[in-house]
Amino acid sequence: MEEKNIEQQILQLDQKMDRLLEFVEQQNRKREEIDDFVTDVSIVAKDAFKTSVVMLDKAQVEFDSCDFSCLIIKILQNLDTFHEMLDMMESARDFMKDVTPIFHQVGLDAVNKMNELDQKGYFDYIRQVSGLMDKWIQTFTVEDLRNIQDNMENIAGIIRNLSDPDLLATLNKVTKAVTEVKINEDKDILSFWQIFKQLRSKEIRKSISYSLNVLKEIAK
Repeated sequence: MEEKNIEQQILQLDQKMDRLLEFVEQQNRKREEIDDFVTDVSIVAKDAFKTSVVMLDKAQVEFDSCDFSCLIIKILQNLDTFHEMLDMMESARDFMKDVTPIFHQVGLDAVNKMNELDQKGYFDYIRQVSGLMDKWIQTFTVEDLRNIQDNMENIAGIIRNLSDPDLLATLNKVTKAVTEVKINEDKDILSFWQIFKQLRSKEIRKSISYSLNVLKEIAK
């Protein structure tokens, strides 16, 4: 019985020793991999450093180890600043994620509005106004514009008078009458007596009296 217990303990010790040896072997393997990695990185870093030195020398850039050390110290001294910069970049990224759908919707709304304006004919109207401006420039010279500027007071007075509702109503009647009444070669050949008979009409006399008053005011 005791011999079996001893053999079982020896077997357990062997198993533990195997596991221990396996663990040691794994650690040695990892250490070798790390050493190989460090060696490879060192070779790459040396090559990169040599290449950088050659490039800097060709670019006529002077490089001092003290400058490099000072740069490292500056970076270490401003780690907080770099952290703040990274936080700002993350905030900016989050902001762009939030506003991108808004910008997208605004772009769609703008396209739809432009399409709506195009269907209503606004762009055609603008093109016609542009053509009108070209005609205006071709018709009115710079000297004409100077004359308009010199007579701006009179022009302002005319525009001010045109804002009178009664005058606008009268001008509307005049333009409507000129548009609607056409010369009739047969009916408009009246004798003096026929004209005199029409002068007896109340409407004709009122129109003539109004015209005479306007002429008097102009003469003043």
